Amino acid sequence: MRINYDLEDIRAFCCVARMGQYTSAAALLCVTTSALSRRIAKLESEIGGRLFERTTRSVVLTSVGRALYERVLPIVTQMDASLTEAARRARGHEGTLMVSTVASVGYSVLPNVLPEFYARHPQVYLSIRDGNATVTTALVEEREVEFGITTPVSFGPTLQAERIATYGFNLVYAERSALAPRSRKLSWKKLHGLPVVGLNPVSSTRLQIDSVLNARGLDLPWTIEVDQLATMIGLVQSGNFVTIMPALFEAHGYGLKSIPVLDPDITRDVYIVRRRDSTPTPQGQYLMELARAYLAR
Repeated sequence: MRINYDLEDIRAFCCVARMGQYTSAAALLCVTTSALSRRIAKLESEIGGRLFERTTRSVVLTSVGRALYERVLPIVTQMDASLTEAARRARGHEGTLMVSTVASVGYSVLPNVLPEFYARHPQVYLSIRDGNATVTTALVEEREVEFGITTPVSFGPTLQAERIATYGFNLVYAERSALAPRSRKLSWKKLHGLPVVGLNPVSSTRLQIDSVLNARGLDLPWTIEVDQLATMIGLVQSGNFVTIMPALFEAHGYGLKSIPVLDPDITRDVYIVRRRDSTPTPQGQYLMELARAYLAR
């Protein structure tokens, strides 16, 4: 069964349902009351049933009308939001920018580049989806974000991956802790016996470190594992624990110190990933440029 209608009929119906009056709805839509009544009558004729019960002062949804309203209101709302967003993006001044990032970039790079980004694009609403490398990349491939900043995973043929940095790992500790090392660098072997806090074993950082150390026959350094970065930092700040963090992590910002962990050298690459068939928005292009410049320091 095909029902003939246009979008303005649905908008008119939703407006009357929300306002509860033809007069108020007509004023909001900038049409006459008679024109609005004709639209509703047309929609009722196509559906084959009444959408409103009319009284002298107001209108009330019928059961058919309420069922329709509950279904179409979210669709119309989303459509209007999407069209508004498209217009903002086309102007290049406002809109929503959606990106994905691995945690190591989220807590180290973005805090340093976003002030400059917002100096140029103060009206942009930024949605940051942070997760592991697999999730970050999948969000790009599924078109849920404009681009991602991630560490190595298998990049599919639809994706363009640009390497923008390589970093190692540091031991992070409280400056006045009894655990503070006396040298300016440390080998992985020297971590044995220290109370080292690590993220859970499925994090990309843990997976890489564990893989390399296992291959070298070295003991794994972890004493405690946690799920959240905030918990890990709090434990280290107590002075009773240390941790391993990507060299991107700016320990001084948390009142902590850091030194490189070497022998073997464990490094990771950082990539900007986007779909090959996509064109960056001006906002997205600028944020990518800022991330590249920061990591190239």
